[in-house]
Amino acid sequence: MIDRRRSKRRELLVFLPAYEKESTQLLGYIADINHGGLMLFSEKYLEVGKKYTLKICVEDLRSALILRPDEGHDGCCVEWTARSRWIAIHPELYRIGFMFMDLTPSGQAALNQIIAHLDALSGTAERPHAFNQCPNHSS
Repeated sequence: MIDRRRSKRRELLVFLPAYEKESTQLLGYIADINHGGLMLFSEKYLEVGKKYTLKICVEDLRSALILRPDEGHDGCCVEWTARSRWIAIHPELYRIGFMFMDLTPSGQAALNQIIAHLDALSGTAERPHAFNQCPNHSS
């Protein structure tokens, strides 16, 4: 299979939970992410071609060591709209690829900061400024 990504994948050291915004149901765990989309590991089959609003909480970003304890705002979540593009069975789990769609300016800014933090953790970039992408909060 040919890899058509325009942006390199950033693998997470700790899986990051992703929830469906409307139902608050856990969809799976983000295994890698780039500017175009992400891959989830999930215990459940998710319909290919379906649009989802994914929600990631700041507390989980801290737990995954993507953010320092002093970054972000408690209770804040990042939301991205994405369409499931493919699904594959991985031992006992589904791997599901998502492509981001219609990112809001705050969603794009949060994605950029998360990727910059992951690059800094891997030693490929400088540590970015504090993560402050929560609406109605100031740093």
